Amino acid sequence: MGKAVKKEPIVSALEQYRNAFEDVVASAAAFDKHESQGQKLLFTALERMFAFGENIRQDRQAFEAFLERYGKTLNKVTRANPYNALVELAFSKNRSKSWRSELANVLLYASETIGAEPFIDWLERDGGISGRYAEAVKHFARPAAGKAASLKSSRLAMITSELKQSRVVATALPGVILTSGFHRSLLFSEGGQTFLVHIRDEDDQNTIDKYLLELASNRNPDEHPLASRPLYPLFRALDMIAGTCKPSSSGALQFVAIWNEAGDETPVTKLRFLSDAYSFTNATVTLAYALPELEGRGQFILALSDAETFRQLFQHDCQWRVSADDQGICIVDDAKSQIQLKLHPVANYLGAKLRQGRKLGRRTRHFLATCEGMKASASNLDMAAALFKKANRAGLTADPAPRRLQWLSEGVTPEVGFTGAQSYSGLAYPFLTFTAPAAAIDPQMELSLADIAALWKTASAYGEDLAGYIADSDVADAAFCIDHTFDGGDHFEYVSPMVLGVSMARTQVCQDFRANPPPAPPSSASPPSGPRITGSSGSAANTRKPDKKAAVSASTNIQPVDPDDACPSHYSKTLQDNWRSKRLKGVAWPAIIYKSGNVFGAYINSFVPDDAEKRLCRHYDLEWQLRWWRRMTDIPVTVIASGWSDDEVASHGELNRIAENGGRIIRAPAREIIDNRRHSLQEFYDSDHDWGIIMDDDASLHHGDSHNSGASFFSEMAANDPAAYETIDVFSPFTGKMPSHNVVWRENPQLFKENHVFDPYYDLKGSMYIVRNFPKLGRPEILPPASFRLHGEDTLFGVEAISKGASVYRCNNIVLRELRSGGTLFPNRAANMKIGNTRIAEMYADKGLSMAGKHLLDRSEMLRMAGRAEDKHLSRKAALESSLTELLLCRNGCGQSRSTAAFIFSSRSVKRRVVVRLRWPVSARPIANGNSGHTAAR
Repeated sequence: MGKAVKKEPIVSALEQYRNAFEDVVASAAAFDKHESQGQKLLFTALERMFAFGENIRQDRQAFEAFLERYGKTLNKVTRANPYNALVELAFSKNRSKSWRSELANVLLYASETIGAEPFIDWLERDGGISGRYAEAVKHFARPAAGKAASLKSSRLAMITSELKQSRVVATALPGVILTSGFHRSLLFSEGGQTFLVHIRDEDDQNTIDKYLLELASNRNPDEHPLASRPLYPLFRALDMIAGTCKPSSSGALQFVAIWNEAGDETPVTKLRFLSDAYSFTNATVTLAYALPELEGRGQFILALSDAETFRQLFQHDCQWRVSADDQGICIVDDAKSQIQLKLHPVANYLGAKLRQGRKLGRRTRHFLATCEGMKASASNLDMAAALFKKANRAGLTADPAPRRLQWLSEGVTPEVGFTGAQSYSGLAYPFLTFTAPAAAIDPQMELSLADIAALWKTASAYGEDLAGYIADSDVADAAFCIDHTFDGGDHFEYVSPMVLGVSMARTQVCQDFRANPPPAPPSSASPPSGPRITGSSGSAANTRKPDKKAAVSASTNIQPVDPDDACPSHYSKTLQDNWRSKRLKGVAWPAIIYKSGNVFGAYINSFVPDDAEKRLCRHYDLEWQLRWWRRMTDIPVTVIASGWSDDEVASHGELNRIAENGGRIIRAPAREIIDNRRHSLQEFYDSDHDWGIIMDDDASLHHGDSHNSGASFFSEMAANDPAAYETIDVFSPFTGKMPSHNVVWRENPQLFKENHVFDPYYDLKGSMYIVRNFPKLGRPEILPPASFRLHGEDTLFGVEAISKGASVYRCNNIVLRELRSGGTLFPNRAANMKIGNTRIAEMYADKGLSMAGKHLLDRSEMLRMAGRAEDKHLSRKAALESSLTELLLCRNGCGQSRSTAAFIFSSRSVKRRVVVRLRWPVSARPIANGNSGHTAAR
């Protein structure tokens, strides 16, 4: 007979914690009330809080429920330091935040360093709270200090290696006697030849290091030779896991689990080593940028043998990618004889009794495993092994080769080495630098030589010093651990169990592997009822009921609705109708998206106002905008989500798909537009893209037969020689202002059909402009001044660009399409423009900028002072005159008038026009939906 077992509630445990915390609160209240009695009451309160905190933090479920009872959440700050919440709950709200923060940091510092010493004794021993807080500040600054030390070490190694390899003379200079080492730079001339020599005044190593660092300047060491390849983060992750974990569980099953999960801000990909051994060296790597192919697919298993194949072949000329289709997910290369490394669903391995690393206890003896130290240790180990083999061949020793690395504690800090192994004990293995004097490690605890040697060899290839510590498990000093974040954000966690005696029994650092629940199948969007009728342009037809005759003639064109054309169902009927009748109208989606590699990155500022209706309209516009960029191009889109709530982000369909093209979401509070604009520009300047497309959340391009390049522009530009655009720094599309694109294109249709044409144009519009990545060329960043808080931040950016010597153009091949479902967020535009422009004119008055008329800027003198007086910016007056003439001509059916001809002649006379011949012929552009698309005459 079946038996139902009710899940045991945690109410009883929660009540116990709540009662225990009442004692903590009582002690804290006693201190608040009788503070004049000195620090004794405070120390007692902290002692009770420390005991309580160390107990409850081991039970995360109970801790989370406990915080909820008091109206708190287990957020990122509380996870990093649980005492932040406990101190705030226990002590009076009259206490300052800085005082409470000081106590929380001291308590966390005690958690990591106190050992078995009584808390009050530990607190009193080194200066009380203020003394321990000073130590805590240094202790928790380790990651930043470690990064700085790593960079310094790498730079010293780089310049030392360069100087050794760039010998200027084969023999010593006549009459110059120098000791070995590096010397200050001087030029020496003899017999018409000039030599670079180095003269050192003293042998102090700090002086030498200072000189070498000055010589290295701000150069960073060369990155890994494979770093520029696609899937490099995946390669490094698998290399670190397979390279460091394989020896400890050889002979057992070995796999790598891989899956996507939610990170603190964006999705991440996790890779974790699994084995069916009882306890083994294990590692987890978290990729800062998730693999989009794994999103929503659950957990997968990759055989370690396949990971080894990927490690070995990745360095060859073939390019690798992750392929996802109905048949499954594979890692494949582009070789003629293609290799496919299949990722298997985790469900296939549930009976394999696999295990993974477990969460360990107290962390002590924090250290830095230096890159140079690991290289030196690996080299010395190879030398020792060679000497040992030589001695064995000569019959001088019959000892077995050592398998364990001992902890030697003769000095202030532990070191690793050998005590009795001949040939091995005479060499140093100096890869550890402890951040503070550390207590000796139990001599019974030793390291597996095979595991640590694998770590030296694998990790040192990536040129970074690794932060680490010794951790407790069910026994003290149970594991040697690494916890390191690589440059770029990927995180590496490594645990190697200590070994005991000749038997090499390992401390317990593992637990059973529990697979994540399988993801729920995606709900299919129900398409709108009725057929979709497409015309020759491939766009959606009018949704009104067609007459019978029209239906018969169009019967051959009736198709089911493309799910990617459907508007999300939660929007109002008005917005749904707008989507079908206006958004889809005239859009020809390409059969193959326009690709531009990594040349462009798009950056969207999405600010949502407080007004509920306008807020929904911003969501709606962004839904279309992101879909347009996803279905037209492969350009990664980064969204600065300013003022968005968690629920809004989670429920926005397209926002959660931007990772498919390598995009990401950056959350930001509601703030001024210029702050978001500066943020997006800074993110772009920090990227590897050559050009950044800076946009508001309502911008795309017109794309169709009558709009020239449209979405294909970026592919066309990427296909051209970058040098052809070297005179262009900032440019924008046609924005709807006079003259219209049709007027300009009529000037010379063939010119715009076969070339990219740029004219000087300074009136930037924040909806969209494209910026060069100045830092990649060694030029300073251009950012609008942060102090400006008025209307016109994008006009300000254009003026700032001119003041920095940059060129500002309009590209005549692309036309902006603005959405604006909720109307503008800026009423009284002319009045606000006047206020903003007046302030901008004041800011740049010394550079020749002034006002022209009521609310516009006069840049003529500024351009003259900047050496760009020949830039002839088309005036709105001339444009209006031209458009009126064109209108009259159309009405009267006359030929071209003198006014229009004069206007065309005027636009031809632009002296700084840039014309770039297209390398990608118009006839070769991709066909959209079986129609002519951009292959049509323009």
